Amino acid sequence: MPTPADIIDVISTRLSFPKKTVAQHDRLLVVNGQRRISGRGRSATASPCDAAALLVAVAATPIAGPAINIANYRSYANLRAVHVPPGKFGSWEQIDSLRELADGHTLVEALARIIGRLANGTLLPGNNEVTHQKNAFPHHIGISVALYAPMARATVRIERTPEGLFEPDLSESLHYYRPAEDEPIAHREGQIDFAQERIFGMLTLWSLAKLFAVGIQSS
Repeated sequence: MPTPADIIDVISTRLSFPKKTVAQHDRLLVVNGQRRISGRGRSATASPCDAAALLVAVAATPIAGPAINIANYRSYANLRAVHVPPGKFGSWEQIDSLRELADGHTLVEALARIIGRLANGTLLPGNNEVTHQKNAFPHHIGISVALYAPMARATVRIERTPEGLFEPDLSESLHYYRPAEDEPIAHREGQIDFAQERIFGMLTLWSLAKLFAVGIQSS
């Protein structure tokens, strides 16, 4: 199994953040109980959920202001899955391997499941119903994860493109919002006149998934 250091290396490389900064994010997650401790040094192991948490912590870093802040991490990690419209808690409908995620699951839960399913080759079969090999890049799958600020929200988009074609034959997006407690979820995009967008995609998620391709544990 990969170690936390392996995950730090991948995220530092793919998102072009200094390794020291990524390690500081990881320590903050541990201190605040957002990543479990499982051994020390080379004996430490990590899960897809640990990888997803650190990925969100780094990718959600604000352009201005305190860069390493657990409150900022939580504002994105705890975003809830909704269908927009009508703005109700939901989950994935077309991608079978993600349907077991509960309505209103969090962004971190979704990314952990995606990493785990990529690792064992079961995220999304090709149009011939064949899944990709564990260590072979799934060229038929495209994934884009967009994080928005200053109002924390996110969109995850997954596509499948059949071999020899240029247009996807399956495409599904799910939006992640954090509604106020006891208030109905509302689509508020029309009220926003300014937004910052940060995007990562398949190369980052695949690089993390490869770490778990052997001896994968539950996400």
